[in-house]
Amino acid sequence: MSKKRFFVPLEFKSDSISEVTAIYTNLLNRVLPPTPADLRAWILQWSELEAVLSEESARRYVAMTCNTQDEEIAKAYAYYIENIDPIMSEFGDKLRQKMMAHPAVSSLEGEFGMWFRSVRVSLDLFRAENIPLETAVNQEIQAYQKITASMSVEDNGETKTLQQMTALLESPDRNRREEVWRKITNRRLQDKEALDNTFDKLFKLRTQIAKNTGSPHFLDFIFKAKGRFDYTPAHCREFHESIEKIVLPYQRELYKRRAKKMNLQALRPWDLTCDVAARPPLKPFSTGVELIEKCGQIFDALHPKTAGWFRDLQNQNLIDPDSRVGKAPGGYEIGFEECGVPFIFMNAAGSDSDIYTLLHEGGHAFHQFGVANQPLVAYHDVPSEFAEVASMSMELVGSTDLSPFYPNAIDANRSRARELSDIVWLFPWVASIDSFQHELYTHPHHSANDRKEIWLSIMDRYDAGVDYSGFEEARAFLWQKQLHLFEVPFYYIEYGIAQLGALQVWAAYKKDPQKALDQLFKAEALGSSRPLPELFKTAGIRFDFSPATIEPLIQQLWDELSKIS
Repeated sequence: MSKKRFFVPLEFKSDSISEVTAIYTNLLNRVLPPTPADLRAWILQWSELEAVLSEESARRYVAMTCNTQDEEIAKAYAYYIENIDPIMSEFGDKLRQKMMAHPAVSSLEGEFGMWFRSVRVSLDLFRAENIPLETAVNQEIQAYQKITASMSVEDNGETKTLQQMTALLESPDRNRREEVWRKITNRRLQDKEALDNTFDKLFKLRTQIAKNTGSPHFLDFIFKAKGRFDYTPAHCREFHESIEKIVLPYQRELYKRRAKKMNLQALRPWDLTCDVAARPPLKPFSTGVELIEKCGQIFDALHPKTAGWFRDLQNQNLIDPDSRVGKAPGGYEIGFEECGVPFIFMNAAGSDSDIYTLLHEGGHAFHQFGVANQPLVAYHDVPSEFAEVASMSMELVGSTDLSPFYPNAIDANRSRARELSDIVWLFPWVASIDSFQHELYTHPHHSANDRKEIWLSIMDRYDAGVDYSGFEEARAFLWQKQLHLFEVPFYYIEYGIAQLGALQVWAAYKKDPQKALDQLFKAEALGSSRPLPELFKTAGIRFDFSPATIEPLIQQLWDELSKIS
């Protein structure tokens, strides 16, 4: 149910070009008295309009990703991004200029200062000629999603999505795992040229967008556009090096132990997720409904807020859990800003990892509930470095008691050991993806083959000992499975930074569960109204990803992993 409107008429049609233009024109042309109260009221009216339009866009995006094969739904989403988004962008720049020129703007720094900081950057970067380029980017992203959503394979007489096939890589039968891995890999490689072509278009568009702003390259542009005020590309490169020196040796040791337990000379790519003792894969649930209910039991036990929030999602059918043909891949949480509620999208296939996906997206959803009372919709857009702390923390604290899924402690420990092992794996992968983007966008390449060589050099740098002999082409195109490279460039280092934050929340939770979550939710309720270091501090953790922080946290993780496995 939507919040009460004070400015946007109830009968307002958010997909009408004329009505959207008219209401923006009203805001733009209005003569504002020179008082802080009048400016504040105008800002909140603008914010209400943004919430209404954002929700319409989000609902169309959800509908499109839930069924990419429905042409009418696809057209409705395409219409919105091609016609309404450009109006929002064009008027947004003019409204920001009007606001920052108002004589009372300095009087509102205490309440809106963080937003004003971002607005100043937006004004500096805005170029009218980039509006059609941004529309073209969205169109190419939609084309990418259509390519990946159509990926399916025949297996034992059934058509299965790649997500459903991935669950079969846990089979204790090594021959079966190899068969499944080959099918998945061959299907991805069928579209390698189409994906390369799509990436080429996105790369050129993004490079041109940056060039139009006077930025030397897209890396410089995106750090400004993302409002990364608290760290620099040099900090990221330090992170890459720290992961290589501190975490990669743990991953190599983990893989050595796995190979030894499996009596293998070396791990092959189909040996990474199965049980080392050849036990059947964990089967924690059968249906999406069961997954939701059992995760609900976990959240019931964690904290009164997590219990209430998750049951609201369940009761309002705000979770689409199951994988199916025609559904876009991956998982996400998105906010319906006017209603103040989140929606969770995922592709569950009955695997253990699906539990963690819902715990993760549940954490994002709780964040969305937490910021709902922030009056400025811009403050609902939380920096990813902290937004992912919210989600990753729920994975770690939620998995401390998996009894709704695994009454047997042995199975629960199998699940937790895999989760912690995945965190060890995550850091080098984050460093790989982020350093790949640094190389691509600061040293422009000229062909898909150049890009492949850059990727292979990074794969060599972070090699943990997996044997790809005979599958060199698959290794060369592994980057294509990472949707962030296509959809949200440079949104990946945040996972590494946030994972360090989540590990700190987890450490605090083990000492005092109530206090740890109270602090986390207090920080989440701030939205983006405070700087990143302050959000971390409010949550009782440090915003730091130097070796001094990384080393003890990885040691703590390794000790826990050794204990339960």
